[in-house]
Amino acid sequence: MEVRLYQKINDKTECLLCPNNCKLKEGQSGLCNIRENVNGNIINPYSGIISSSGIDPIEKKPLYHFYPGSEIYSIGFFGCTLKCQFCQNWQISQNKPLDYFKKISPEDFVLYLKKNNFNKIAYTYSEPTLYYEWVLETAKLCRKNDIKNVIVTNGYLNKEPAKELLKFIDAANIDLKGADDQFYKKNCNGKIEPVKEFIKIAFDLNVHIELTTLVITNTNDSMEDCKKIMDFIKSISTDIPFHISRYHSAYKFNLPPTQEKTIKDWVNYAKNHLNFVYGGNVLFDNDTYCHNCKSLLIKRNFYLVSLIGIDNKGICLKCSSKNNIIM
Repeated sequence: MEVRLYQKINDKTECLLCPNNCKLKEGQSGLCNIRENVNGNIINPYSGIISSSGIDPIEKKPLYHFYPGSEIYSIGFFGCTLKCQFCQNWQISQNKPLDYFKKISPEDFVLYLKKNNFNKIAYTYSEPTLYYEWVLETAKLCRKNDIKNVIVTNGYLNKEPAKELLKFIDAANIDLKGADDQFYKKNCNGKIEPVKEFIKIAFDLNVHIELTTLVITNTNDSMEDCKKIMDFIKSISTDIPFHISRYHSAYKFNLPPTQEKTIKDWVNYAKNHLNFVYGGNVLFDNDTYCHNCKSLLIKRNFYLVSLIGIDNKGICLKCSSKNNIIM
């Protein structure tokens, strides 16, 4: 599939999708390993190829405030705009599809969703924005057919394509992988400012957003890192749900798992600044409490979810407060 987001510069073609802005000679692929220069045009030869799919609890995305307790159909792709050395899904994010993978059109995919009565779709597992044209077209069709669009993303996308895509996205979990450029450059081959800008754009477009930081042993786990991230999130809104997730070794990182005390310390600090903070990959701090009266609203035991303190509009039954919950 030929893409629109590029410009020609002398004997090269510059891809304008993500902040890498790869300038490619004929036959070259970008840092993503997916988009390539063919006859002076940037194409995605793998558009429509799905790496994996299945039905997930929506809490697995993780989304705790968007139709809690429901299921969502999830699909993944290949490749990524970043090169995170600790990637949990590196088998698909750092590789190209094999020859035997089949393509599916947005029209056929949405027809499949409708036939099987799926009312929510998550573009997830690897980096969905890399398949921008396919995801955008699919999201538009889903919107027309009353199917909710969810994107799980690193947020590493240039402003104009971000604005266009996010108009059709209902909810997003966005990775805020670290506190500063130093972390992004060293561990992800990227920059933090485009991610921050993506988060701001999503919020301004009224996308329901939740943020996740994977706290990695001796890497981004200091309280100074935590404070920097808190300052950024609360500058946008104290109602953004924030997931503080425990790291386990993966891909090129073999550091020991993050200490649970570190996650607890982050959660406790964050709760002094944000209304909804959760521990990830741990067995504590997974429940939702009313930000006003502190009543228990949602009880979670892994992916078993009990809605015990909210009505069918997400309103607290005790004090009638809104808690940024979409039902």
